[in-house]
Amino acid sequence: TSYDEWQRLIDVNLNGTFLCCIAAGKQMIEQGSGNIINISSTAGTKGNPYNLHYSAAKAGVISLSNNLAYMWAKHNINVNCIAPGLIATEPLKRLGIIPSDTRDDGTTIPHLELPPRAEDVAKMTRFLASDAARGITGEVVPVRAWFKSDRYWQ
Repeated sequence: TSYDEWQRLIDVNLNGTFLCCIAAGKQMIEQGSGNIINISSTAGTKGNPYNLHYSAAKAGVISLSNNLAYMWAKHNINVNCIAPGLIATEPLKRLGIIPSDTRDDGTTIPHLELPPRAEDVAKMTRFLASDAARGITGEVVPVRAWFKSDRYWQ
């Protein structure tokens, strides 16, 4: 990883998240409450041997989220982080990185044996933004079903 690649990933993933949190946090402090949901990655919790800079940036997002949750709890601001694993997208299926959701014989593979879909991340985001999650702050919630990144890299 070159320094320029390192800096670009840190700028986009960590510094960008920081700037958004600070801007949103100011408004939420004024209004007396709020909810911030940052997106990290399982690469930030388990590492990714092929993308050191990405893993470091996403680990930074997790640490930022945990610290803001602690700092802003007194303002009734929940700060959580979602850490998706590999997400089942059509391009990744075409490349053979993500398996098909049907077996060769045409039977459907149970959803918990497959990587999650983008909709699964959206549903977790909606839950964390809801009143049902008002007591949850400073948490990192993985969205990965069985398909953990450490299994993928083996």
